[in-house]
Amino acid sequence: MATKPLDALTDVLEPERPVVHIGPGPGGGRAVWGAALLFYLLAAFEVIIMVTPFTLYFYSVYAPVLSWLERSPWTAWLTAFFLPHITYTGDPFLVALAYAGPTLLTLGLGIFFVCAGQVYGAKLFRKGVVSGGLYRVIRHPQYLGLGIAGLGLLLYWPRFFILVTFISMLFVYYLLARNEEGRILRKFGAGYAAYLERTPMFLPGNPGGRLFRALFGRPERRGPILFGLYAFSLVAAIAFAFGLRAYSEGLVPQVWRDGLVAVAMSPSDSARLNRTLAQAAQHPEVQAMLAKYHARPGHTLVAYVLPREYMMQHLIADMDEHKAHHGEGEQGGMVAVLKHLGEMYTLKPMRQLRDGAGATEQRIIFTEALDPTGQSVRREEALDISVQRYPLFFAENRK
Repeated sequence: MATKPLDALTDVLEPERPVVHIGPGPGGGRAVWGAALLFYLLAAFEVIIMVTPFTLYFYSVYAPVLSWLERSPWTAWLTAFFLPHITYTGDPFLVALAYAGPTLLTLGLGIFFVCAGQVYGAKLFRKGVVSGGLYRVIRHPQYLGLGIAGLGLLLYWPRFFILVTFISMLFVYYLLARNEEGRILRKFGAGYAAYLERTPMFLPGNPGGRLFRALFGRPERRGPILFGLYAFSLVAAIAFAFGLRAYSEGLVPQVWRDGLVAVAMSPSDSARLNRTLAQAAQHPEVQAMLAKYHARPGHTLVAYVLPREYMMQHLIADMDEHKAHHGEGEQGGMVAVLKHLGEMYTLKPMRQLRDGAGATEQRIIFTEALDPTGQSVRREEALDISVQRYPLFFAENRK
């Protein structure tokens, strides 16, 4: 688990006094913060955990949770993605969001660890109150760093489920920060009150506090208002994410045939997709498999067309090429794991899809589209948010 946040006063106390611990205190506060942060990290780091030695956790704990959510149309949408994670269209806005993921993650973790180092270093060497860096500007820079890092993770692995947990974590951070400040205020009184008055909480200029006061003034009871803001934030964020999903989906090349939907994961067009499918369908084994699955009344197949060397195709079907990332095979082990993590962090999968338009070798993964109850769906519903797509077979195509 990550180091627990600590904040320190800037200049409220005399320099010779010990460093003030403004962070999760003993008992319930620490337990709540730790449990909330651990829950978010275990969810948001899904893409990392699934290719590390913690794979056992992913398949024994986290994956069953996703499977349980997928069983109902009321919750299946939580496991879906609202931004492209295995497709590349070249849209500048979506590309910018993709690069923002690792950038914000790096920035946020940098802020968190630098500020934690300041406080723990001062406490270890008894240098007095931490007064430099971001502590001069805001009261809780470590919470800010974790929030920025969480946003980076959300953009990198944009499930609706991660979005809900991210919004929830932001409100948990706020409540914990208020609790910490209340304890310190009772301990140090007017001096700390003056510090609170002149130093913003999370952002320079205190835009959140200004907006809150403009809308609600200074209410005696903030609880109902905060609950309302939390509910509003969740609804607004989810609605915005659905809009992003619709925007992204409209940019992905697709071909719709009777009982078959083809999706291009690299930049393409309908004519090229049709040629790729027609060429693959000429192979006798592919014809036999299509006849087996495609002939069922009302049964819909979804075919994903991707570069043969795309490193994340196991997200559609668990190919043998992915075993090395889990430490299996002659090329496995920790070196392979670290190499794979580095490639994902530097967005190699996105670059592979970007360059896949000119790839000479392609793979077509055929899947069946089923609703949460396991029933076949109509072609028009094959890409709906609550529909799951299960791998059947794949074919390889050479241009």
